[in-house]
Amino acid sequence: MNKITLPLSCLSLLISSQVLAVEHDLDNAGEVNKFVTTDVFPQKALMKKQSAVKLNEELAVENTITPICPTLATGSLYTLSNSQPGESICYHFEITERSKTTALLVGQSTETDVNLSVLRHNPDDTFTAIGTSANTGNLDEVVLALTEPGHYYWFMEVIDSDGSPFNFGAAVATNLDAYEFNDTETLATILPDKQNTITGNMDSINDIDYYQFTVVRGQDISIRLLDETLSDEFIFEINNNGWTPLVANNNYLLSNLQVNQQISLRVRANTALPANPSNNYTLTTSSIVTSFTNDVISGESNVNRIPLSAYNQPYLTTQAYNRLNWSLVLRDSTGAPIEGAIAYFNFIKNVEDQANTSTSYQALSNTNGNISEQINFSSCNPNVNGIRHTEYSFGYKNVWESDVEVGAWQIVIPTNKGLDENGEIDTIGIGGDNVPYVYFGHICDQDLISSDPS
Repeated sequence: MNKITLPLSCLSLLISSQVLAVEHDLDNAGEVNKFVTTDVFPQKALMKKQSAVKLNEELAVENTITPICPTLATGSLYTLSNSQPGESICYHFEITERSKTTALLVGQSTETDVNLSVLRHNPDDTFTAIGTSANTGNLDEVVLALTEPGHYYWFMEVIDSDGSPFNFGAAVATNLDAYEFNDTETLATILPDKQNTITGNMDSINDIDYYQFTVVRGQDISIRLLDETLSDEFIFEINNNGWTPLVANNNYLLSNLQVNQQISLRVRANTALPANPSNNYTLTTSSIVTSFTNDVISGESNVNRIPLSAYNQPYLTTQAYNRLNWSLVLRDSTGAPIEGAIAYFNFIKNVEDQANTSTSYQALSNTNGNISEQINFSSCNPNVNGIRHTEYSFGYKNVWESDVEVGAWQIVIPTNKGLDENGEIDTIGIGGDNVPYVYFGHICDQDLISSDPS
């Protein structure tokens, strides 16, 4: 288990127009002829909002669209030369299925500054601005967009140029995880105040998934990125006054946090390896479970219990007829309830036949940190018969004889800290090394032997 103490200064997202050189795996497709637009876009559109176009209308007429710029394929990197300041240059590409498109403009000389936009050609011959990148100087331009099937354009506005070649292209990914589109810090997936388990992938080598978790109460939390395939294709980082790498498959404990502190995380592709969208990672952000309260494990309220004096080998702490109820509240380091934490109720119905009667029940805590479950019994096979015990009720001394199926139970709660000093999952609960189980008596049959005034 690794422990990190985060200062308050690491809270805010670092939003900047400065972009590092963009990694990509596009193949170079060579030089293209420059196509300069005149007044086509300004005359045909005032860049209306995409929500104004109904999807069914688009699907009905999209095949009738005639591209107004030359068509190029996605998945390739093209070279463009001899651009001049003030020119608007465009090329068309088509998307045939719902996907995430990363449009790039890279390799500008120090005297070149070109802005990049991605436009959608709507069925009514208007155009929608899907995204724009306008970094200062010759910094690379990137536009990330969730693209529905349709017709699109690279639209490049030349601010300055010495005519030197630069490159542009688009990578299209169709194998999307459930958390697209979160490839920038401003679009980070906001994780709720609960135990979170996220499954994602890298759909391309320039994919980056951003996440943000707010430590509402300043409670201790743990974070972990699981790379089940051990492929090393995922780079896991935390924003701690800059992006700091963390080792995959390790648990990190974050403590000494402030109330409402924001934890920013990201997973990005290892650009030294090819992206494999079929490989998933699992990200967990969890409040540490430090305690539990209000634990009640009991049978029906009307159970005629077998007392210790009648049977103590072992004592049947919990007894029931047909139903066993178990409930508790899971709490974090501040004592507040935790939502989405897990607890296991390990139950042996018959200690003499553990192989066939052992069951592990699991449950998640609700918004109040509460778990409340019921186990219903369909059969009862006594392994202890004829236990005689006395009950005093309403002025009578009643002697009963009970047949019982002796079992046992324990509650195991992973703390989310990681491994303990023995290399095992760190847990709390009821039952452990010294007293592994609490014994349980499933009362199969009770016969009244005698009833006399007491």
